[in-house]
Amino acid sequence: MIVEASVPLKLTLFGEHAVVYGRPAIAYTISEYLKIRIKESERFYVTSNTLELTGVKVDLHEYKVENENVKRVLAYITETINYFGAEKKVSIDIESPVDPSVGLGTSAGVVVGMVSAYSTLLGHKLSREQIAKISHEIELRVQGLASIMDTHTETFGGFILVKKGGKEVEKLDANMNFSSGYFRRIATTADMLKRVKKLKESKPQLFESVLNVIEQVTTEAKNAIAKNDEDELGELMYINHGLLFSIGITVPVIDQIVSTARIAGVKGCKVSGGGGGGAVVCTKSEQAEFLIKAMGGKLINANPSFNGVMIKLI
Repeated sequence: MIVEASVPLKLTLFGEHAVVYGRPAIAYTISEYLKIRIKESERFYVTSNTLELTGVKVDLHEYKVENENVKRVLAYITETINYFGAEKKVSIDIESPVDPSVGLGTSAGVVVGMVSAYSTLLGHKLSREQIAKISHEIELRVQGLASIMDTHTETFGGFILVKKGGKEVEKLDANMNFSSGYFRRIATTADMLKRVKKLKESKPQLFESVLNVIEQVTTEAKNAIAKNDEDELGELMYINHGLLFSIGITVPVIDQIVSTARIAGVKGCKVSGGGGGGAVVCTKSEQAEFLIKAMGGKLINANPSFNGVMIKLI
């Protein structure tokens, strides 16, 4: 028997980085799915034909290959197996439609997929609340610092508001479409978190003021989503991008896309996720998709999905 977990990836619409400091944020799941397939095996195996590896380091003296993406994925897998007591040895196959670490929640996808699939193989019947809680605990063990946003959004699906304080989520009733793509990152989320933390420590009052404005923008965005007001939402996206630029997480190629999109009449556009490259999200627009492709980005299916993680037996 093979257990397959299909996990929708996500885009962050508002509040990235601020959510780490207890401010609200809004994310939603897209129509791109990371899949984890698990079956019993005599030994633990991990395979993937789709996760591209960049930044490989090879030690020819000891014949070791080192890669940060691989280390992180293996850490998530190992922590999940250890959480459940390593009760069964399994082979694990990971299928991803996108590159790792581009702001679309692939790391959370691996965790949520592993928790869902491995627990099912062991005979546990976890609720979505339990899957989200355990996944966040595992992400914290590996990263040391993480909000509940990615794991909870990908577990529940749809449009998700992380409430102020970062302990609870709320599903939003939304019917909006977006265009999106991603670029290779020049810095990891961990690097960006350190950069933002350094700014917080050097200019605490100014940093707090920026977080206050991001919180206000996120609150107004929630209201715009409830009213299905794309014009209002788009303007708030541009404002949020400017605030993220001010704390140093954007890169020139995405700044240029956002600026050009505004001139071209796209209603809204912004960086999405941890920054340092990665994803950009705009209100649904052919012009935005043309810009992303023209600048060398890879388009994704950013139409919303609503089911969250799904399990099936093969």
